[in-house]
Amino acid sequence: MVNYTPEDLLDHHAVSAVIKNKEGKILMQNHVKFGFWTIPIGKAKPGQTPEDGIITEIFEECNLKVNELKQVAYKEISYNRKGKDVKVFTHSFEVLKYSGKLKNKEPNKHGEQKFLDLNEIKKIPYLSDATLMYLETLGIKRSARIS
Repeated sequence: MVNYTPEDLLDHHAVSAVIKNKEGKILMQNHVKFGFWTIPIGKAKPGQTPEDGIITEIFEECNLKVNELKQVAYKEISYNRKGKDVKVFTHSFEVLKYSGKLKNKEPNKHGEQKFLDLNEIKKIPYLSDATLMYLETLGIKRSARIS
């Protein structure tokens, strides 16, 4: 059972980002609260643009400073959380340039952070909707859960 925060129950802009290392592997995080593996995700704060939201999230979670990014996907997703319909305006970005040293600054939220290649990601049993949305931009379609 997911312990939703009050912000999780409001309509909001979700932000996510694909961050690749020099080998082209993608940064993935084991998200403790939801139990899935995901590209870095979060929420834009009220008054923040989605771009500013993901830049903030990446620094808060990963200790990386975004120098350049582009939006690669957008999708409105509806969830039923505690009997309430919640609209999540989901923005996915690709980070083109970044600096800093990767560090898991929120180990209570992300049990693990690691760079994985696409074939490894495709085999993960449970992926976030944000990760699935990015995979779709590459022509890869699968369900969130596989066995």
